[in-house]
Amino acid sequence: MSSRTVLTPKTEPVGADGYTLRERSWKREADKHVQALNVMLAERGAPIRFGYPAPVAVPFDGPGPDEAYAGALPLDDELADVLALSTALLQAARTGTEDVADERTLLLKRAALTDRLALATPHDTTAQSRAIREAHILMTFDVVHHTGRGEFAADSIEADGAGGPRAYVRQEYAAWHVPIPPGEGI
Repeated sequence: MSSRTVLTPKTEPVGADGYTLRERSWKREADKHVQALNVMLAERGAPIRFGYPAPVAVPFDGPGPDEAYAGALPLDDELADVLALSTALLQAARTGTEDVADERTLLLKRAALTDRLALATPHDTTAQSRAIREAHILMTFDVVHHTGRGEFAADSIEADGAGGPRAYVRQEYAAWHVPIPPGEGI
């Protein structure tokens, strides 16, 4: 019996094209799927075509926390403001006079508050997941009500990647500080 070396991903030889044999076979399969997708898109009259590897949008960074939260209330005052807005919205809901703009303001301030708390405690995984959850709530609201103000929409591919939801909150918070010109409101 001859001794054969076992090929592993670390020991497999790389060809002139930069791929291992295994990677080359995966690429061939991916190329077949991309070709089939492009045929289907052409049959349906879609103007787009895909290549391999498929282009991936880089998540936008949005404004940095210092820029986005410049002039924001201190955390304890912001928390008190969020609680006051929550109470006011609850009262408005009971009387049937709730306003979309007030609800968005609450969601934006709540998402910004949890983002700022997560920034203050970077190793607290609970704070990080709460910030992402609140960001998704704001993003969902903005998609449903078309209320986003920033450069990237809540349902854009840029806001979908890692860091995107919290960057979206910062983008929206920074835009919220900028006064809206007369005649252009929510």
